Amino acid sequence: MTAPSRSRFKGQKVLITGASQGIGEATALYFAQEGARVALNGRKEDKLIAVRDKLPKVPEGEHVIATGDISKESDIEALFAKAIGELGGLDVLVCNAGYQIPSPSEDIKLADFEGVLAVNVNGVMLSCRAALRHWLKDNHHGRIVVNSSVHQLIPKPSYLGYSASKGAVGNIVRTLALEYASRGIRVNAVAPGAIVTPINDSWVKDPEQYKAVASHIPMKRPGNSEEIAASIAFLAADESNYITGQTLYVDGGLTLYGDFEKNWSS
Repeated sequence: MTAPSRSRFKGQKVLITGASQGIGEATALYFAQEGARVALNGRKEDKLIAVRDKLPKVPEGEHVIATGDISKESDIEALFAKAIGELGGLDVLVCNAGYQIPSPSEDIKLADFEGVLAVNVNGVMLSCRAALRHWLKDNHHGRIVVNSSVHQLIPKPSYLGYSASKGAVGNIVRTLALEYASRGIRVNAVAPGAIVTPINDSWVKDPEQYKAVASHIPMKRPGNSEEIAASIAFLAADESNYITGQTLYVDGGLTLYGDFEKNWSS
């Protein structure tokens, strides 16, 4: 297979939610390096500006800052209007924003559970809806890539809201993909495993915990943000034109039931 072109997205317009750090930042850099003009979404403008300053310039104009809380319908409308208006259109939506709150399930607060769903589920739905409305109006063949998680498949005790949200995301992707396949709109997801990002500093920066995490992964190492960004870009690129409604697990084999590497059950 030939290597991806470093200009695969030349002249294209990409909106990335949750772009202020980690996977979102790496994804913005990846698309910009391949020629795309990028709109960066997050809630803190200063962090988004810091990311924008790291992106290579493109001939079509400056990369766009589109602040807003994706769990709020009014914010979604405003940030999409700004992103699409300043970019001059939209080709790719990357739904990356998300978060989690730990709690034993018997103690979970309804407000916390609903807060996680508001961002991880409502935020994805609202973002996808806004992109779909734009593309359908212009008869444009857009692409959506949602950043899900291995916990779309693997239970995550003490993170009930997160597990529920990622299960929902999987069916949002499949439903939208089926609904809009005939209109030339593709919808897919990437499901990362254990990734070295700022949100995981609690184990990334602790040598013993890092070793413990790596021991559960068949490839014996966590992934990095750039590996997830490359997978997101693949699902948005022409190479994947016949792929829709799929979740690509980018997890070092974590979803292969590593405990069964050695046959202990028979």
